[in-house]
Amino acid sequence: MEPHLPLAGVRVIDLTTFLSGPMATHTLGELGADVIKVEPPDGDPTRAGSRDGQTPFWLALHRDRRSVVLDLKRPAGGAALRDLVAASDVLIENFRPGVTARLGITDGDLRPLNPRLVYCSLTGYGTGHAAADQPATDGPIQAFTGAVALRGSPIPLTVGDLSGAAHAATAICAALYARQQTGRGCHIELSLAECLLQWLTVGDRGGTLAPPTTLVLTAADGARVLVQTPMHMRAKLLALVGEQDPRWSTVEGQRASLDEFVATMQAAFARRTAGEWVAALAAAGIPAAVVRTVEAALGDPCVATTDVGGETVVTSPFVVDGARRTATAAPPALGADTERVLRDVAGYDDARLAAARAGGAW
Repeated sequence: MEPHLPLAGVRVIDLTTFLSGPMATHTLGELGADVIKVEPPDGDPTRAGSRDGQTPFWLALHRDRRSVVLDLKRPAGGAALRDLVAASDVLIENFRPGVTARLGITDGDLRPLNPRLVYCSLTGYGTGHAAADQPATDGPIQAFTGAVALRGSPIPLTVGDLSGAAHAATAICAALYARQQTGRGCHIELSLAECLLQWLTVGDRGGTLAPPTTLVLTAADGARVLVQTPMHMRAKLLALVGEQDPRWSTVEGQRASLDEFVATMQAAFARRTAGEWVAALAAAGIPAAVVRTVEAALGDPCVATTDVGGETVVTSPFVVDGARRTATAAPPALGADTERVLRDVAGYDDARLAAARAGGAW
């Protein structure tokens, strides 16, 4: 535990899989929470056969947590989960609607055990309507919400899952704050569709803010530079390259002659190197950056990284009173912490562990 972090001492039970839930609990862990990942006996399917959790995806997403195996389809496994919930602060799940009811682990089932529990449910489309039972992964969520229509194909980043994760982490923190005032937990329900639409609808789709033309231009050294010119930034770029065509002084003129404008900018950028252009653009206050790979970005000194299992990962982005999470641990092997967590969190002794194991809890 790192006591300087704001969620130090908060215990989170993570029943999620894929990306939305695990990314939410990853964020809570970076803020200091103790995350206990509960997996079925065969393990989370996104382990991709790596029971020791050494795939790049798993290393990046599931580090800094403990792994407990419980078979929630068996009474002994459900009983063990309830014992953990009774001593925890948060439970997050992203089962399809109806699954928690069949398992007997809904908010209504668990709240009598722990009135202070913050219970967070992530679904694809919410509950109580025709779309609720639709299988939901990131691609269909992008199609449903209009994200695919923006570019004709899915955005090559799982924005539906990530928007759900961001909203879940925020909501859980807010619920924990409210609990300090009331002494009671609550049930948070989020749909990935609504979370992603929150992001999509704040884009300036109507062009009322003179939307930026995003240019990707090749410099003299062959490197590409992305330049974005919202509102008054376009005039600054024109001045920087020495262009004074009056057609480009208005939004309407810029749109009508966009192809010619792009060609003119490309010709100008071919005269200097990417480094020279980025320096000149920064001096003029124009947002720009060299286009590079994720691996190159991880090597930049402005990004705090560390090595976990031979993979470079980003350390916690949260700097609190000048300090961030100072250590990170590789993901545990499947079920590595089952008995220790049941002892430490739920107070099991040797006899209760033996009885749970004999009953098929894991």
